Amino acid sequence: MSTATPAPRSNRTASPPSTTSLLILADDLTGTADSAVGCASRGLRTLISLSPDAGAAADVVAIDTDSRRLSPDEAAQRCVDGWQQWQGGYRHLFKKLDSTLRGNVAAEIAALVPLAGMAIVAPAFPATGRTTRNGHQWLHDQPVEESEIWRNEGLAGRADLVAMLQAVGLRTVHLDLEQLRHTIQELARQLQAFRQQGYQAVICDGENDGDLARLASASAALTGVFHVGSAGLGRHLPEAFGLMGSAEPPTQPLPDRQRPDTHRPMLSVVGSMTEVSLQQAQQLKQRASSRLRVFELTPDQLRRTPDDAIRNATGHALGEALAQGLDVLVTIACSSDRNPAEGPLLARHLGELLAPTLSRVGTLFVTGGETARALLTSAGIDTLQLIEEPDTGMAGLLTELEGAPLRVITKAGGFGDETALARLWQRYRGSAAASTPDEHGFSQQGPGTMTRNEEET
Repeated sequence: MSTATPAPRSNRTASPPSTTSLLILADDLTGTADSAVGCASRGLRTLISLSPDAGAAADVVAIDTDSRRLSPDEAAQRCVDGWQQWQGGYRHLFKKLDSTLRGNVAAEIAALVPLAGMAIVAPAFPATGRTTRNGHQWLHDQPVEESEIWRNEGLAGRADLVAMLQAVGLRTVHLDLEQLRHTIQELARQLQAFRQQGYQAVICDGENDGDLARLASASAALTGVFHVGSAGLGRHLPEAFGLMGSAEPPTQPLPDRQRPDTHRPMLSVVGSMTEVSLQQAQQLKQRASSRLRVFELTPDQLRRTPDDAIRNATGHALGEALAQGLDVLVTIACSSDRNPAEGPLLARHLGELLAPTLSRVGTLFVTGGETARALLTSAGIDTLQLIEEPDTGMAGLLTELEGAPLRVITKAGGFGDETALARLWQRYRGSAAASTPDEHGFSQQGPGTMTRNEEET
């Protein structure tokens, strides 16, 4: 029996989708959002959906199948269901993978091959230290299976992509860096030859963005293939496919009624237990100081049922802090009795606890895809529009709650440097924030930039 977060109830009637230029299928929410950032930056209307039958119509539709913690068979079926819902309704398919190979990587690819063709697999995300060499995944020059991320997830084995796909019966070939760095024309011919030879998957090495851009360009015109990778490859596909926005680019003003209220508090929820996320939370505490109320919840608190007095008191205190105009940071305390298998349960209970407070929030920041989905699902939100990338590896989204616009920013737990969350707070809520929010309520500063005050501290 699955413990994944239940799919949100949609307020739409299921209907055949409109044609979309690019369909993205991803196994968790933060991955769904960051894989589509390159689309929004080209003026493509990009929607993030928590349900494959949400009836979304946009240039790009990215669907969170919420399948990372499911069994391989269940995850494969989720991918098939997402594809079938959009069968005949898309021009290009991108299957998004986690750049550290968490989830049901092999099963999901294998499920799509009979439907969509040969898989061109390139999971590198060089901007965040994820690379692929000799068909093996690396994180900051360390084999990913030796990383904190795999330890936290309780994963075992080796991050050998060729072996992983061969183990599920796919005829798989490896494309090394030497082959990848041939001319675009030679690379295209090589990929076409692999398809003609009956290969079902090509594992592509990649160490920098140039490698991924080259692969996207060489493979864009091929038929009978689909692309598989992380946000690294996803950033290059729209240009390679020649996709241009059919709607106004995100720099155009939104109507007043669609702009987030920049005077409302910011709720930051750190659901990831990675060291990177914990450092980011600590830096925010130091930067925001007296303007920030911190709630460190224990796993035991989150195990409690909705009618528990302690849990209800915590929810009341959270709401009161936001009602007073204070920004709030919620973290989960490290605990010796924490069990990774409890992740879905804790995320769901955290979402149920926080959802009633969102009506008082102007900006919601969430790190950890499982946490983000659980919170949005509890709030009845199933569709968001992707606007921009506020910082490297983050996705800036807009949605509506109780008739008011809500800014949502998501980030995978392992992304960003230790000051990433503090920078984000400084842009939107800091008293010395040098940037004026644009017509979307988003900062005009680019990813990774700092205000003068930040540079001096």
